[in-house]
Amino acid sequence: MWQRRFICLWAGQTLANLGDVFYIVAFISVIYAATGSVMYTAFIPVVIVASQSVSSLLAPLVFQRLSLTGMLVLSQGLKTILLATASLAVSSGVGEIWLLFGLGAAIAFMDGWANPARNAMVPQLVGREDLMRANGLLATSDQTVHFAGWAAGGLLVSWLGAGIVLWGTVGAYVVATIAMTGIAPASQKLREEQAARATTNWLTGWKTIRDVPVLRLLVAMDIVIGLSGGVWIAAIMLPFVLDVLGQGEEWWGYINAGYMLGAIAGGTLLLMYAERMRRHLFRWIICGTIGVGFFTFCFGSSTNALVALLFSFALGPFLEMVHVSKQTLLQQETEESALPYVMSAKGTIDLLVFGASALMMGAIAEWQGVRAVYYVSAGLLLIAFLLALRLQKKQTEHTSGVSVN
Repeated sequence: MWQRRFICLWAGQTLANLGDVFYIVAFISVIYAATGSVMYTAFIPVVIVASQSVSSLLAPLVFQRLSLTGMLVLSQGLKTILLATASLAVSSGVGEIWLLFGLGAAIAFMDGWANPARNAMVPQLVGREDLMRANGLLATSDQTVHFAGWAAGGLLVSWLGAGIVLWGTVGAYVVATIAMTGIAPASQKLREEQAARATTNWLTGWKTIRDVPVLRLLVAMDIVIGLSGGVWIAAIMLPFVLDVLGQGEEWWGYINAGYMLGAIAGGTLLLMYAERMRRHLFRWIICGTIGVGFFTFCFGSSTNALVALLFSFALGPFLEMVHVSKQTLLQQETEESALPYVMSAKGTIDLLVFGASALMMGAIAEWQGVRAVYYVSAGLLLIAFLLALRLQKKQTEHTSGVSVN
């Protein structure tokens, strides 16, 4: 697994993700200082998610013209230029908040290209036997960056100022761009990618998901799990902590940190037992879905803050188990030429489902109370469990059919 090209992908993407967290923290600080408005500050993640949604939808058009490596290099290079422009504006004190919103949206748009390209490249860089471990490493790195990055970013902005943090992030982006160039494949592989692009189009990912039963069930599972995930947004969690657990806002941070630590612990276990799990992907998808549903129900039923914190920590390993197992299965069941398009289509679906889940869970909380949304979430995860059983049955039937033939 530890080949030069994969190390470049892992190191470059980890550094880029850390830079993403730092620039968002700096933007939040600058915009809040300029406006004093919580509404403007809260609008930043909305702009980022909306921009990534549009980008994921349009990514197949870029896949038609660029190799995966070229896409990653172009995306990270443009992000570097855009962030340098934002850093110059902030440092000179002439940056309007709408300029920062526009630059933030453009940077997020580049991420909508990079995410499916990264996930599609992993099977090209590691052998099938190392795919589970590689996905586990990337997932653990992502969780670690998000856990440490927000805390470190906040400290650095308060200590050094937003301008210096932004310029430091530009430096990190430059190194990440250089790392992306180290993923370039041999010329023969580039010719194969070019030939494959001639047989694909913008609808390739959507058609592949529709036509391949295993992928169709995997995406259906993702939709149901995504709809259940709205219970973890701030608009739901904070009222739960304040009204149900009877604690202050700091416990919202503790519970979030507990989940992140659990996810990191789960990712570490995945790395340790990747080979064993690789041979029983369907079993781990089923077990992970059961665990997520059970601990979501337990969390929603909690009245003690410490118990809720423990349940939040326990959720982390099971969610990582489900995520990495499904990601590995999707990569294994998709033809290499169609994989970037499938990842792009799936990314668009995930972002749209997240928005729908936030609205749905917010409406249920308003109607039935904040505790009820966790019971609804657990019910949705029961449906996901049934889909996982159906997925295993479908794959067993397919394998038996192949064996007979």
